[in-house]
Amino acid sequence: MDTAKTVKMASGCEAVSEAAAIIASGGIAAFPTETVYGLGADAFNPTAVARVYAAKGRPGDNPLIMHIADSEVFFRLTEDPPPYARALIKAFWPGPLTLVAKKNRDLPLWVGGHPKGTAGTVGIRMPSHPLALALIKASGCIVAAPSANLAGTPSPTIAAHVAGDFAKGEIDYILDGGAVPGGLESTVVDVTGPAPVVLRPGAITVEMIANATGIKTHQPDMHTPSKEAPDSHLAVQENKTPPRSPGMKYRHYAPKAPMTLLIGNDSEIAAYIQGQCKQMYNQRMGILVTDETQAMLIQSLQHKHINYITLGPKASLETIAQNLYATLRQFDAIGVDVIFAEGFVQDGIGIAIMDRMTKAAEGRVTYV
Repeated sequence: MDTAKTVKMASGCEAVSEAAAIIASGGIAAFPTETVYGLGADAFNPTAVARVYAAKGRPGDNPLIMHIADSEVFFRLTEDPPPYARALIKAFWPGPLTLVAKKNRDLPLWVGGHPKGTAGTVGIRMPSHPLALALIKASGCIVAAPSANLAGTPSPTIAAHVAGDFAKGEIDYILDGGAVPGGLESTVVDVTGPAPVVLRPGAITVEMIANATGIKTHQPDMHTPSKEAPDSHLAVQENKTPPRSPGMKYRHYAPKAPMTLLIGNDSEIAAYIQGQCKQMYNQRMGILVTDETQAMLIQSLQHKHINYITLGPKASLETIAQNLYATLRQFDAIGVDVIFAEGFVQDGIGIAIMDRMTKAAEGRVTYV
């Protein structure tokens, strides 16, 4: 007999109060932020935090980001943050920026991670989504909130994604705020040293961080193969050092079908996909491209099992970022056998898009 409970999903002011009460009482409530939906729990309640890890199937050494509604709380949770951290807070909070800082020595050793572990740093952010801020304030808690999805899968950008991942009732509540405006997780910046270091790229770019601080900022290494080594497959690195930020170590953002990321111009990508269609005529193919590349393919391709999904126009990387995870989930719903996805220029938010797409492809990148 199936004893799974139905997770309540609601919207509006009353729903904010209900979700806040659940978090305050040790439960788990999903909620929207300006980036993706988060899975919220009282960051200082070890039972609630352990439930978050268990619900997601999240590895115990993968840290959690703590969400606050007052920027001054950052300084109570951290130890001797550098002056440039305050400059970043002034420039980008509330907003899609997480700061990883040395943890206040008076905090429990486990706070910031799994209750059975230890954490020397804490990742903290102040979201700008009005429902997220209202929820945090109403709960009276510092809210630990990883993305509200099963570990390794594409992050949720609408409440229905959350409901689908936790259909067995592993969580207690979903605060429905509609589609999130951003679509990619926050930029994560390490502020434990003399200069900011980007641990995970996002909408707040390296250039924006450098401009706000006046300090040269480390550019994230995408670890993509060189053009001289096409058809390379790079496994996601899993070293023994505990990560300081989510998204650094384990398989992330991946659809169910194997995905290959294609780097080239419109015509080169279209020609490559055409060749693959001839070789895979009986397979269900997922094609994830820009509007421009799709137009080229529709004119020239005949394939009985092809499924096109467009990310948007090439000129609008913000639209592409917003659509990325939802399109990957669409391919899961369709049940394709293989996915070919168009890559993008690694500049500005394109760096964050390519970071997520490379991880979603588990390193399968082909220059065409």
